Amino acid sequence: MNTIYKAIPNQSNINITYLDESLQFIGNDVESITVEDVQYGRTLILEEFDSLKEINIKKSGAVISFNKYPEQTIKIKGAFEEIRVKDKNDFYAMHRFGSNPTLPIDSVWGAIITRDENVECEGTDALMIKTNEVDKLSLSHDWSHITIVGDKHLDQINVTGKRLIRSLNVHKGPALTKVNIKRRVLSCSLNRCPFVDTIIGFGDRLSLHPKPRKKNSLSIGGFWHEVPEWYDLQVTLLKIPHFKAHLTAQEIIDCHDMGGVKIQAYGYDLRGGQVHFSEVLGVDIETAADGIEIQEMIRLIEEKKEPAFGVLESWCSSTLDWFDQYKVMRVLASLISRGYNPKPILRLRNVISEMNTGMPKLIIGSVNDGNQGGKWLPMFSGETGEWETPNNSVMPFGRVDLEIWLNTDLGVEFLGMDTNNPAIRPRYARRRHLGENGVIRNLLTATLSAANTVGRNGIAEQKLTNLAESLYTNPLINTDPFCCEFTVYHLSVSRVATKPIINALIEGIMSMTAAAWKRAALLVGVVDITNSSRARMALKRLASDKDFTVSESSKINAISIAGQRAFESGKAEKPDWPYLKSWQA
Repeated sequence: MNTIYKAIPNQSNINITYLDESLQFIGNDVESITVEDVQYGRTLILEEFDSLKEINIKKSGAVISFNKYPEQTIKIKGAFEEIRVKDKNDFYAMHRFGSNPTLPIDSVWGAIITRDENVECEGTDALMIKTNEVDKLSLSHDWSHITIVGDKHLDQINVTGKRLIRSLNVHKGPALTKVNIKRRVLSCSLNRCPFVDTIIGFGDRLSLHPKPRKKNSLSIGGFWHEVPEWYDLQVTLLKIPHFKAHLTAQEIIDCHDMGGVKIQAYGYDLRGGQVHFSEVLGVDIETAADGIEIQEMIRLIEEKKEPAFGVLESWCSSTLDWFDQYKVMRVLASLISRGYNPKPILRLRNVISEMNTGMPKLIIGSVNDGNQGGKWLPMFSGETGEWETPNNSVMPFGRVDLEIWLNTDLGVEFLGMDTNNPAIRPRYARRRHLGENGVIRNLLTATLSAANTVGRNGIAEQKLTNLAESLYTNPLINTDPFCCEFTVYHLSVSRVATKPIINALIEGIMSMTAAAWKRAALLVGVVDITNSSRARMALKRLASDKDFTVSESSKINAISIAGQRAFESGKAEKPDWPYLKSWQA
């Protein structure tokens, strides 16, 4: 049962001495409410509050409930237990507790409830914002709890800063396509965002409910310990629609995407510990214990050279979790891209690679400093020849490793592309899809991802171009339907879509031992992207294959004659990707 509190007209300030029962508040003239004391879990229910600007809570434990989303900005000062907002038929909540082990149960001090995208933080921990005709929402203040309710105009969300985000929830985004979180986030949830196609961040858990409306349209970048299981399957099947979520060459060089990510000295007087950090890097013990940001660590190594690099090597002498391994790889990739001596870079890279494939595996990992919530699973991996990551995760070790390789004089065997490796001999491809080999699959993804961005030095760019071209000309790859479906779709990468490369790809497709319809489906994809006359001629030859029906032969003939105009005129349906599956549909 609730007690109703109705304020006197024109009364601007209300003082509640003790909130010992749920209180239903009515007062459109009231501008501020002060709650002196609270019985834990009691609720202040705001029914009418048109002028309210501020709520002061002097003792923790209160629940604040709004029966409608405020039109004005309301600031809540003090530690609260939960904030609930009813918005027509929707309900939103922010609370200090969580069921996941890496989400600590700490107090949350202060919140802003607003519709204003330019609102200031003013020392609060939490933000709830309902957007109003904003295309790009940019949040730069260091809130630890963020709740976003998007309208039909919201297209992008960009979050920057350095503080760890404990919870980020997007409750609605009917037009949202991109979320870019350049900070660590323990729990990120997107609800009712049917068209989101790009998510970037460094987090523990990423959830989407429901799945994006268009199948195989989502690309997730950054570093995530846990993503939806269906996304892991999508990546394994090389159903990567674009690389907008992947690292850029500039991010590899300057690491500006890693806001607040630190190298933290865990021990005190051990090698690579706080004392070692302090003495060599010239920082105080407290800074070493709290952690040195990635960009600052890179600067210190460039400034102090070998001694500072030795500190990083010493830090790696103990077993690191996945996120710490990734941090080191990003530091190494940045240093070598900036011209640092490759020899120590490769030495430490090999240490991390060995650690990654030979370490006991964590059941639960975290981007939170100190590995909160981590439990070791005492199992060792075998000789896989590839970077190992947990199931249902996004950890782009292969891409960062590729960037290191681009700045060396090493051959492709460094990446696992060795013709003496029985894992990628032609007979393997006859038994199974070549793309089922993790080394090849990761190489395809990392190479085309890197090829979509420029900004490296000239030698590295040329080396990348040569590698990307080899994916289209290497008979091991261009005769495998599984791999070709991926490479054909990404022919739009300008650095490889040259006439000789396209012709080599077409020759590979035509020499496949696969069924005629598979070759036709892939060639139709080539025509759709490049309108290649060579591909159209190949389709002309295929059209007479006895395995095709009359209607299929007619469609193939139409494409071979008209090329892309066949799709525009309606003589043939524009191919959907993945090509092989859509052909069978």
